[in-house]
Amino acid sequence: MSEELIQEITDRLNAIQEGQLSEERIREIVTESLPGLLEGNEEFVRRMRFGQGGSERLVGSQYARWGLSVADVEFAYHILTEAQRIGVSKRGPSQELRNTFRAISEAYFLPGEQAREMDERALEEYFRYHVSPSWLSAEDAEAYRRGAWAETGAYQAARRAMDTAESGYGSQLVGVQYVADLWEAVRTESRVFALIDTFEMTAPSAYLPVEADLPEMLFVSENTGATSSAYGTAKTGSNRVSVSAKKFIIHQVWSGEMEEDSIIPFIPFLRRQAMLSLAHYSDSVVVNGDTTNAGTGNINLDDADPADTKHYLAFDGIRHACLVDNTDNQEDLSGADITFAKLKGQQKRMLDRDYLMDWGHPTRPDDLVYVTDPEMADKIALLDEVITVDKFGPQATVLTGQVARIGNHPLISSIAMSLTEADGFVSTTGSNNTLGGSLAFNRRGFKIGWRRRVKLETERLPGRDQTRLIYSLRLGFGRFSPTGAASGIEAADLVFDALV
Repeated sequence: MSEELIQEITDRLNAIQEGQLSEERIREIVTESLPGLLEGNEEFVRRMRFGQGGSERLVGSQYARWGLSVADVEFAYHILTEAQRIGVSKRGPSQELRNTFRAISEAYFLPGEQAREMDERALEEYFRYHVSPSWLSAEDAEAYRRGAWAETGAYQAARRAMDTAESGYGSQLVGVQYVADLWEAVRTESRVFALIDTFEMTAPSAYLPVEADLPEMLFVSENTGATSSAYGTAKTGSNRVSVSAKKFIIHQVWSGEMEEDSIIPFIPFLRRQAMLSLAHYSDSVVVNGDTTNAGTGNINLDDADPADTKHYLAFDGIRHACLVDNTDNQEDLSGADITFAKLKGQQKRMLDRDYLMDWGHPTRPDDLVYVTDPEMADKIALLDEVITVDKFGPQATVLTGQVARIGNHPLISSIAMSLTEADGFVSTTGSNNTLGGSLAFNRRGFKIGWRRRVKLETERLPGRDQTRLIYSLRLGFGRFSPTGAASGIEAADLVFDALV
């Protein structure tokens, strides 16, 4: 900067302080000078443009110019570190990326061996403190009573399952913001999955206690004598539901070398695609789950044998409870139009008088949710009795994807709900799937268990000049039944074979 320019700036600042320049003159100076400052100085423009909305610590870096957030930097660092570990990339993260990661992130790498030790301790604590002999076979129960719980077949099976699922993995990135952001995005994007309560699984299989018979309240008289008889007792009925963690993956492949300059611009796109995939298939697996792996009979592919890797084969879901497990909780409309009376009738079938449970009329109205295919949601929204979103008012609390209310309960549209054949099953021939349905469920009647949130791995395929990126997660799904059997599930009801 020349001495003349410095003197000019100083004179103008002094003039401002002495009040010699009016506001109008200051505006003229800025208007005249700013275009000249920006012209030919793309670096300054880029920093101004891309420095908005992200972390202040990223401003001025190449990652800010690429539009990356803190979560994107962590994601890129994880990918490139794993790529170097397995030999995909020789250099791994650049020094700038390493320095940026250390400056903006509190995440750290946990060695795979240490992560495995933590899993083993959790498994041991689970069997030592949470497993009851009544849950085990006679042989295992005897070993458990001797204190030899580690010798039981149930423990050994769980240990083998952990070995199969967990062995051979590398370092695990702990405390990463991108994982938290990913799951927060899934909660925002998913329609059904986000409504169900979750719990952390300390072992590959877990048991959830569920209430059954209520203890009866007895009417008694006052005991006045020293030898009076004890009052009658009442038992509190209970049962349990088994939840087993199942493994899911998202597998992406792209061409070219895994080098920083080529992969980093794709980071936001990859994270976005992973988020959308997790949101959709998380909804689908809890709604459409069916373990029937045969040529016929799967509710998602009635007349063909599903591929063994189909996500819905992991466990039985909510629709399966109505179509297969408890067929009293369904109604076939025989190709007729949906009506408000039919929708309200779903609540009546969710009443369990034997165990005094009223899933269809919860004290919290938002606990009962109607989920339909998009076509059915549009049709229901035209019913005179239905309150649509535009009539809720500005203060209404609207759930993700909600389009209306059935009475006082949310109606949600989800593309995870497919059009079906007349029997409520999905045909392998798309043109056969022309009918809609309404699934009502009480979200307190179901639980999602997390065994592994997200694990990210990379692999180089040199013979194809491609790189693969694999996300893996393990989750389980529990459906509450007071009898312990799937036929006792009353927390869901399905109307199907409806005209759309």
